[in-house]
Amino acid sequence: MWCTGPVKIRLAAVAVALAALAGCSTPPGPAPASPAPVLPEDAIAYDDLLSADREFPFDNTCDQLDPGTVDELGARDVQVLQGIAGPVGCAVEFGTAELDELWIETRSPPNPSEPRYFPLVWNGEAGSTTYHRRLLLDGRYYAVETIDFYGGQPGCYVTVDTGSPDAVQFRGIVPEALAASYGELNSSFTNYTVDHAGTEKFMKDNCPAVEKAAIALLGDIDPGGGSLATS
Repeated sequence: MWCTGPVKIRLAAVAVALAALAGCSTPPGPAPASPAPVLPEDAIAYDDLLSADREFPFDNTCDQLDPGTVDELGARDVQVLQGIAGPVGCAVEFGTAELDELWIETRSPPNPSEPRYFPLVWNGEAGSTTYHRRLLLDGRYYAVETIDFYGGQPGCYVTVDTGSPDAVQFRGIVPEALAASYGELNSSFTNYTVDHAGTEKFMKDNCPAVEKAAIALLGDIDPGGGSLATS
C-alpha cells in the first residue's frame, strides 16, 4: 500500500486497526505543493510514503535536456534511445574513464493491479535485490539505488519517484575496464554467490556520479519538481 493520507482507525475493530498501523503507519512529510517541498529525512525508514498524483514529466526523448546542462556535466553528446514503437529514453554520452554513458528511461507499473512503479522498487519488490539503498535525492525526491548488470557488467541504477504512476530511472554505464577492476560482481556468473564487499565498494565509488548527473538533469526534465510536487 502507498499511503496518501492519515490512517483511519475504527474503534470497533482494534485488531484490524493495529494491523493497518503496522502495514501503513502515517508517514511523515509536508503536503504536496508547487514547487515541490523538501522531504523529511526520517521518511526513508517508512515502507509507505506520502506521494502526489501528477502527470509524468519525462517525455522519453532528449528534447528536455538543456545543452548547457549537458556541457556542465562534462558530457559529449546525447542520443535518443529508440525502441520498436518509438523513443524509450535518452543516452547522455560521457566517454570518460569513470562514466561511459548515463541512460534516462521510464519505468512503468508491470501490470494493471500495480497503480505505481516506484513503491515496488522502494520496498525491494522490483529491480535487483543484491544491493538496495533508499535515499532522498536533492532533498525533494524519494529514490532508490540498486546494482544491475546491463551487458553483464555492473552499473549503478538510481530510480526516482516523481509523484507519478511511472518512475524515472538513471542508469550509469561504466567503461568495461573500470567494471572489470572490481572482479566478478554478477552473481549469475558465480553460482549466485554474492560478493557483498565488492558490490558495496562499487556502488560507493560509482553512484555519486550518477546522483550528481541525475540531480542536474532532473532540473531540466522536472523543473521545480519532486515526489510531492503538484505540477
